[in-house]
Amino acid sequence: MIEMDQIDKKAASLLEGYLVRKDLVRTFSRQFPVPTYVVEFLLGRYCASTKQEEIDEGLEIVQRQLKSRTVKAGEEELFKARARENGEVKIIDLITARLDAKTDSYIATLPSLRLTDVRISPGTGE
Repeated sequence: MIEMDQIDKKAASLLEGYLVRKDLVRTFSRQFPVPTYVVEFLLGRYCASTKQEEIDEGLEIVQRQLKSRTVKAGEEELFKARARENGEVKIIDLITARLDAKTDSYIATLPSLRLTDVRISPGTGE
């Protein structure tokens, strides 16, 4: 646990709910193939506290979400199978989309699953 001095305590009281501990960011960034800002967002959402019990509880949530939503090398087919069986799968990825003028539909690329030309259903994201 990090020991806070007077300035840290003052900042924590004024910025309650907006703190992100960088030591925790590094821990998760090394474990999971996601951009740092994703880890910072999740930690800010679930661990923005100075109370160790709340931080520990939030860390469990962040760990669980990153583990279930990031595709590590060699797990591509597992995630594809889950999507087929469940009808959907939630992943954290850098997705790009483009309009296919011929079919008047959007096509996505999901690099972590090595998929290109994934058709996006109309109304998705609304």
